[in-house]
Amino acid sequence: MIRTTNPSAQIPAVQGQFGNRLATYTTQIAPAALETVLGHDPRSMHWKQLPGDLEHLYSHLQRTTTPKRLESLMKYIRERFIDRHIIAGAFPAVSIAVQNPTQFKEIEEEQGIGVLHFDLSRRNRRVVVDGLARVSAAMQLVEDSENAGLFRQEQREHLQALLNSFTLPCVLYMPHPNGNPLTLEEMQQLFHDFNYRTQPVPPRIAIALDHSDPYISLTNRLGEANVIERHGGMEKKRASLGSKSTAIVVQQNLLRFVRAATEGETLLENKNANAPDNPSLTVDNIDGYEEALRHFLDAFAEGMGPEKFEDRESLHLTAPGWGALGVLYHDLAVKAEVADVPRAARAAAQKVNWHRSAPEWQDIVREKKDSKGNTYLGLAGGGAQTRRHITRTLRDKLGIREKIEQRRPESSGDALEEVLC
Repeated sequence: MIRTTNPSAQIPAVQGQFGNRLATYTTQIAPAALETVLGHDPRSMHWKQLPGDLEHLYSHLQRTTTPKRLESLMKYIRERFIDRHIIAGAFPAVSIAVQNPTQFKEIEEEQGIGVLHFDLSRRNRRVVVDGLARVSAAMQLVEDSENAGLFRQEQREHLQALLNSFTLPCVLYMPHPNGNPLTLEEMQQLFHDFNYRTQPVPPRIAIALDHSDPYISLTNRLGEANVIERHGGMEKKRASLGSKSTAIVVQQNLLRFVRAATEGETLLENKNANAPDNPSLTVDNIDGYEEALRHFLDAFAEGMGPEKFEDRESLHLTAPGWGALGVLYHDLAVKAEVADVPRAARAAAQKVNWHRSAPEWQDIVREKKDSKGNTYLGLAGGGAQTRRHITRTLRDKLGIREKIEQRRPESSGDALEEVLC
């Protein structure tokens, strides 16, 4: 009689546990092997083709991976896992719940290290409980690398080489070897615990910790530039300057300046979310932008003078003010194509009264009282509204508003030259 066996895979793993119910097995899975290990394609576009219980599990608990999120992660893989990168990239471990207990054979004299005899049959339900977007991005790249209609042979070979250069760390959660299978409710609970008990990181902390984003990288460079350092420097991990701070700007606000200066006002209107599809700032031109923005800020500070440039009552030191300065640089250097941008920056510093009490700001500044009853001048509206007002005022003072807003930069340089003269 022929002896039948279940389809299985031998997976090297490190064993762990959570109490007497769950065993964990930590391993590495190549992108091309993900679908085999899972027994299905977990990408949201395929949920309706899954068996009923799995379809219910994914569609009712998982978040659909949006095209924007998917493309962002695919771009991350293509840019951060290659030999030439800004800074090395990696993914946290993917978590997979496995329904049935699995035989684990330890290596002799090595407790907890061994080979998992993993049941690949469909009756052994597996579900991604954390990291679905990462899995989807890797699987999409595998699919793209095999699509002759999408890429040329050389491009596909390059992508396949990239996919062969990394593995995804994975943790398999399953019953102890002698335990009962996990119920769907237990698998659902694991998903809930992993995804809804996390504490989001505040934007100011996320910005301070990110060394890969070119906008943040350029911000950090400018924060160390002489024009910022000599006036107090840049402070990280804060949303605003405290009363005892000696810095002139927080990192989050200088980042607003950088994003507006490099990409224009549109990026600020999008709430500083993601870079455009075809960004102006890249790894290749970041040095040039650093030099240009440093000269711009040097000239602006020189035009104001040290005392006014450091005055906390000056609107240019507010979050909307830094954003408006970035828009101004983009207006001058990109839209108007002004030959002497530093000269125009000095003019903007000198021709505008930046103090909150100045008449030009009466529509965006209000008298307010602090907790002790002291009166001070504060911003009346939201940041975007205030920035737009400052931007319009700067364009008016420099004589370029009509041409810039009508998208006719060819003559705005002449208008500015008349103001400068």
